[in-house]
Amino acid sequence: MASLVTDVLGEFTRTPEQVCLRYPAPGGEFGALTRAEAVALSLSTAAALDRAGVRPGHRVAVLTRDPVELAVNVVTLIGTGAVPVLVDGSLPLPVMRRCLAAAAPDAVLGEPLADLAGRVVGWGGRGVRRRLAVGAPVLWPGPTLDRLRRQVTPRQGLTDPPDDATALVVFTSGATGPPKGVVHRHAALRAVARAFTEGLPPAREISVAAFAPAGFLGPLLGTTMVVPRLDLRRPARVRASVLVEAVLRTDAVTLWGSPALVDRLARHCHRTGTALPTLRHILSFGATLPYAVLDRVRGCLPDVTVHSVYGATEALPVSAIDHRELLALRPATAAGHGVCLGRPLPGVEVRVLPPDRPAGPGAPGLPRGTVGELAVSGGYVSPAYLDPAATGAAATAKERGAHGEVVHRTGDAGHLDGQGRIWFHGRLAHRVPAVGGELFTERVEPVLEAVAGVRRAALVGVASAGDLHPVVVVERERERSGLGRAEVRRGVREALAGEPGGVPADVPVLFHRSLPVDHRHGAKIDRDRLARWAAPRLRRP
Repeated sequence: MASLVTDVLGEFTRTPEQVCLRYPAPGGEFGALTRAEAVALSLSTAAALDRAGVRPGHRVAVLTRDPVELAVNVVTLIGTGAVPVLVDGSLPLPVMRRCLAAAAPDAVLGEPLADLAGRVVGWGGRGVRRRLAVGAPVLWPGPTLDRLRRQVTPRQGLTDPPDDATALVVFTSGATGPPKGVVHRHAALRAVARAFTEGLPPAREISVAAFAPAGFLGPLLGTTMVVPRLDLRRPARVRASVLVEAVLRTDAVTLWGSPALVDRLARHCHRTGTALPTLRHILSFGATLPYAVLDRVRGCLPDVTVHSVYGATEALPVSAIDHRELLALRPATAAGHGVCLGRPLPGVEVRVLPPDRPAGPGAPGLPRGTVGELAVSGGYVSPAYLDPAATGAAATAKERGAHGEVVHRTGDAGHLDGQGRIWFHGRLAHRVPAVGGELFTERVEPVLEAVAGVRRAALVGVASAGDLHPVVVVERERERSGLGRAEVRRGVREALAGEPGGVPADVPVLFHRSLPVDHRHGAKIDRDRLARWAAPRLRRP
């Protein structure tokens, strides 16, 4: 069977004038990469990489923010049997260095600064044998990809690597633990594309996406992907006006982004009265979608359908739910029953396994309604981490099913309801012990975020005398005036009094100016950091 990349390039050849990528250009405009241009650039890149000594199976770290170079290099490497390695550019530099050391790439394709750092201080690993600067100026002293492209004869086509060969290594964001290199096989790429196109039809529309993988994911899905004018290393800090510009200038139909980014867009449109007439769908990734954010979107963009998508770097997408069904389930979430993530998408199976212990091959899963650890299996579930021995507990995240399939334990707590929908209770690692039993973040926080004056709330466990004790930390809504801390604290305590999750009546309630969040999505609360912040404040008289 032909690989996904060769199929995509074949389709591109049949429809050469269609645009596959829009990207920021000088003067506030958006440039366009047609399918014909993408094929030509990919074939010349393949020949250049071959001249540079990059071979099938070689790991190649791709370190560039240029959306065209990112897309072309990743797709081309996959299509030649080499293995692109992608590390989140929003990670702190020491963490990025550790990720690259773990990946041990054979080659690095990096923009000039990364190329220079690699040659001077070994950035990318001392074992790197080939370094090519991407997007370097004409007079750049070292080897450059552009220079090699001009020196070679383009290849006639790409190869079809075996289905079980490694196609891609993507490092997790580090939002729920140390970043891990996730291995994806060639067979999985086709399954991922099928899951997006069959399970999330809006993904095929002209889409604005404010995160780095958009550049190569769009072409693989056969859509036109628009990369906004932003620093791909800091997508969570994108200005709402940049998203508006991207939608309006490209007539985009779909927007991909985290809940934090969606919230920023909705606040901007509400405040400025901005309309986005072509926008019809929002796909929200990276964290659960708060009802307050959904309300703001519905208030200013009433014709837009909002889809909350659940998944992980190890398996994306897993499930989805649109705003109509989500709104109907609001009373259950407000009553502390968790957040609904929708039904599993085609090609993926979700079970609930007993937490904190292996389930064993072929374990059927816990009965519906029982809370445990969400476990995912299917054609696009990653079979392994790059180096399980180096990631400690991550090695236990993979089990085998009854038919030998890989079962990925997500580390998320939840249950399945009578309709097969997934309900999320929070990360297992973020459970907090209490007198009445364990407290789960996604059973408590949505209840508190419905309180007037609360923008976000976090339940964290703070160590004291050798034990963990629950603490609630609140970030106030800045756009609401007239509500002081005393009033907000009173509202929080009243909400907790009616919350069935077992939060103690005397739980400390602290206020934080802006809850710390992850670098990639700006939506997942950094609970370890927040607990360290809270600890000394609890000791004050």
